[in-house]
Amino acid sequence: MAALLGTAILVSLAAGGAPMGPATAYLGEGHWAVSGEYGYERIDLTAAGRVQERFLNDTTFFWTQPFEVDNLTSNMFFGTLAYGLSENWDIFARFGAADAKDKIVATPADTDSLERQGDFDGGFGLAWGAGTRATFYRSGPWSFGGLVQITWFRPGSSSFAIADPLIPDESWEGDVKLNYWQAQASLAAAFQADKWRFWAGPFLQFVRGNMDFKGNAVLSDTGVSSLRWTSKLQESAQVGGHVGVNWEVCDQFNLWVEGQITADSWLVGVGAVIIPEKSFDM
Repeated sequence: MAALLGTAILVSLAAGGAPMGPATAYLGEGHWAVSGEYGYERIDLTAAGRVQERFLNDTTFFWTQPFEVDNLTSNMFFGTLAYGLSENWDIFARFGAADAKDKIVATPADTDSLERQGDFDGGFGLAWGAGTRATFYRSGPWSFGGLVQITWFRPGSSSFAIADPLIPDESWEGDVKLNYWQAQASLAAAFQADKWRFWAGPFLQFVRGNMDFKGNAVLSDTGVSSLRWTSKLQESAQVGGHVGVNWEVCDQFNLWVEGQITADSWLVGVGAVIIPEKSFDM
């Protein structure tokens, strides 16, 4: 219990990925559940890709430009359907929407360039995923298990402007689109106390995706060339911890809240689960 409280304090200070929810199987064979989930995430990502600049005379230049995606914040809403394959094994699928906001920083590619930044403000777009959770061992009020899940995010595109890292009077103006996925694998110890279940444990997180830009280089309000790039996104930190609590309001209704933390990301999630009395066989 002391470890759980300590982890909860850490999550409140600094907590990535999509909501995971209960870390062990809880439905039982043949039972199913529907749930609504919400998560709020903040994460730092890195990116790098080749920029293509084409001037009006068709002269084209290419160079590699590194980027940092600072404090990407995302609100995510999911509807989830889960099914118990056995007493100790559940599977689930989710579908919903997520937005994304952050600062995109063009970091110095060489000694002559400067650090520049611009704002990304993407509206809600599709988000979906799937996963599984299992219980490996039970002993009295204790249980030990894990979860694996993957979630895809397609937030809306955003207009974007940033000063040229090499030419201070020139700006890059256009639209940016983010597409990425997050894979997570977690382990946890859970403790049952009457209607309450507490869990905590470590997890791994991987983020991969693309940041696409299409626009123009503008000097004195006049476009002087066309610009485009595709940069590969990835996480800054992969190892973290998670903690949560589930309240069994009644046999058919549960509420849970959780937190996740890595060195460069945090997430807080909540969920409401309805478990109908009637089961069905797959």
